Amino acid sequence: MKTKVYLRWIFLFLLISCQGTEEPFGELETFWVYSYPVPFDHTGSTQTTCLGISRSDEFDFNWSVLERIPLEIEGFTFKPFYLQKIQIQRFRNINTKKITTKLVRILEEERDYYDLLEGNWKVKRYLGEDLPNPSFPKGQSVNFLPGIRMALSSDGCNSISLQIKKVGPNRIISFGDVRSTLVACPPSLLIKPYPGLQEKFKREGNLLTFHNDLGENVAVWEKMN
Repeated sequence: MKTKVYLRWIFLFLLISCQGTEEPFGELETFWVYSYPVPFDHTGSTQTTCLGISRSDEFDFNWSVLERIPLEIEGFTFKPFYLQKIQIQRFRNINTKKITTKLVRILEEERDYYDLLEGNWKVKRYLGEDLPNPSFPKGQSVNFLPGIRMALSSDGCNSISLQIKKVGPNRIISFGDVRSTLVACPPSLLIKPYPGLQEKFKREGNLLTFHNDLGENVAVWEKMN
């Protein structure tokens, strides 16, 4: 009988000693997780990827200023093409002092439709005319860089880059900065860099069709890759 009681006390002691080895470390944190993994540094010089996060109330689509944190959050699964607002808590192991980050809960989740635009596109038709034509002697093409929300095109003389911010299911909701090289050229050489991009769009396979609020087709783009 005494042996059983003794073994029971040993079991309880081991159970208690194995519990409570972690303690909260710091305050609860809330932030948005970007819908694409991001490189460890802004230059992309390493192969290591991280989570890009924004601590603002609404997600800040300025990719270049995203804070970078390790991918490992216990209980959290990264979901490509979705913005997730999450709450996390850090814990410290009392014995080893190791810090572990754990998911508390997912607060919000929002689809990011930038992937519908990614890749190289050739403008096939604009304002009822096929390209190339006198207004676009060499045609026109647009490239959306994966993940970093940047579109590249030309006005026929200068390279024009355009930051893409929030993208909905059928139109770009907000744009960022526009940048251009500064080569002087006559107006006769200038062409529209992004024909139809400000309109609503519909993606069907390799075609991207832009139409105005009256439902009239404005432009048709074809994906090249």
